[in-house]
Amino acid sequence: MPSPTDRGGAASLIASDVVHDGLRGPGKDVARPIAGPPAAGPPAAGDDPRRSPEDDELTCDPILRGRLTLLQPKVGYRFSIDPLLLADFVGAPPLGRLVDLGAGVGVVGLTLAKNDPAAQVTLVELQPRLAALCLRNTVYNGLAERCSVIQGDLLAPATQKQLPGACFDLVVSCPPYYPLGHGDVNPDSEEAIARHELRLPLPDLVRAARRLIGFRGRVAVVYPSPRLSELLAQLLASGLQPTRLRLVHPHPGEPAQRAIVEARKGSRGGLCVEPPLYVRDAAGGYTAEARRALGESG
Repeated sequence: MPSPTDRGGAASLIASDVVHDGLRGPGKDVARPIAGPPAAGPPAAGDDPRRSPEDDELTCDPILRGRLTLLQPKVGYRFSIDPLLLADFVGAPPLGRLVDLGAGVGVVGLTLAKNDPAAQVTLVELQPRLAALCLRNTVYNGLAERCSVIQGDLLAPATQKQLPGACFDLVVSCPPYYPLGHGDVNPDSEEAIARHELRLPLPDLVRAARRLIGFRGRVAVVYPSPRLSELLAQLLASGLQPTRLRLVHPHPGEPAQRAIVEARKGSRGGLCVEPPLYVRDAAGGYTAEARRALGESG
């Protein structure tokens, strides 16, 4: 992979170089480390931000035509296409005050911050290493003045004190997809917590989201389509009316693997089922809509 300083190549990298489709279960992609040693001194714009020997365990990946560059682990949790599809689903500015629950390394929240220069973003992440990377990514991408990071358990009183109720216009989340007892839990504890409901069951996530948004506020979630009925039931039980739904299919003619849902507090409207999104076409390339979400068109 080219260095981020090579704007002629890195800035136009197709995002598939650093993200996997993630539509057939937990990701197993192999990292592509960027060549070249970390630069000395504070990183300048476009420089590789990896600074220490421990950073050899990270990759530095430009996405969205180089508009965003993210540090993420070489091994363990690595983001897929799902958060980029969610950010695209959220829609155009203004976004107001938003919070990303289970932010990982900040993909959804930082993408939305780039999309809306006026948005105020809070990123909440349980796991210390991922939260630290989230913070570094906000700084490296010049977003620290508008983006804050909270490292902590969303269900803990100490974290809840930092997140006053009804103070956000939008909640976004790529929550853990797999319930306990569903298949083998990844031996890497960091990835297991990110992908399995070890620390954040779906009902707790939905209740937390409802507490955080104000009246008419929005919640947007990407989730496995086989569990769509559970998600819709939990939203309705918490007083959140589903207003938009889009199913994501790996290819035309194949069953949906993801569902992206928007719900609102205080809405009396019905549910708009949007046209399906196909990630890849019959020839195996990304469709125009997928390329837009990946920042490769439009």
